[in-house]
Amino acid sequence: MTVSGLPLRLEALFYREAGLDYHVAPHSHRIHQWFFLLHGGMTISVDGVFHELHAEDSLIIPPGTERETWCRTRAPGYQVVIFDASALLDVTPICGRVLKLPAHLRDDVLALIAEVRHPAGADAKVLSGVLILRLLFGLCRVAQLESGAPRPALSALNAHEHQQVVAQAEAFMQRNLYRPLRRAEIAAAVNLSEPHLGRLFKAVTGRSVVDRLTELRMDHAKGLLRESTLSVTQIAGEVGLSSFSHFSKTFKTVTGIAPSDYRRAGGKSYS
Repeated sequence: MTVSGLPLRLEALFYREAGLDYHVAPHSHRIHQWFFLLHGGMTISVDGVFHELHAEDSLIIPPGTERETWCRTRAPGYQVVIFDASALLDVTPICGRVLKLPAHLRDDVLALIAEVRHPAGADAKVLSGVLILRLLFGLCRVAQLESGAPRPALSALNAHEHQQVVAQAEAFMQRNLYRPLRRAEIAAAVNLSEPHLGRLFKAVTGRSVVDRLTELRMDHAKGLLRESTLSVTQIAGEVGLSSFSHFSKTFKTVTGIAPSDYRRAGGKSYS
């Protein structure tokens, strides 16, 4: 689809959740293909070079190259955008590189997935195009910082440092999903006071520490429901929620489907 006034043309846009048997045979596209992994794990071969994608990693594959994709360890939930960029949008610096999406852009990814699942009116194409542009420009800035290019003004530098602190807090949460966690404990892990971490998290991600922890727990639960034979009660314990009823209610609130129904559907609630 072409959106008037935007420097890109979208050929395909979709979000999928796959199983452990996920594999797409070698193929190529004449324009750019962009993978964003929301959760799980994925291996992508691009002209024989292997790239490992983990949660919230991004990879743009340049036109004309041969690519093949697999699930390696955890079943993936991923967004794909196939697009053609104009001269006004140079994505060359971010092609063929696995980049972590900045924490402050996570809401834009979720908004894009929501538009894919439930297009809201005639402006859905325009909104999707704008969100994609915002994400692409955000990745270009990440690539600039990683390449050692001159950094922008101090305020932007502080924002980048704040994103790193948030990423460290999220990594601590990921390592400790199996047990109850208090916000004060997460704050101590990144050497901040609890109120300071709360303000920083809200400024960078637009959500609270507790909301993000819940999201990480539910993403992990989704993987266990698709990939393991653990009971739903056991999975509740694996994600740090000892109460089955609390887990079931939280899972349905986040995903819109009960854990047992999600398992029976093979994790296809987002397809």
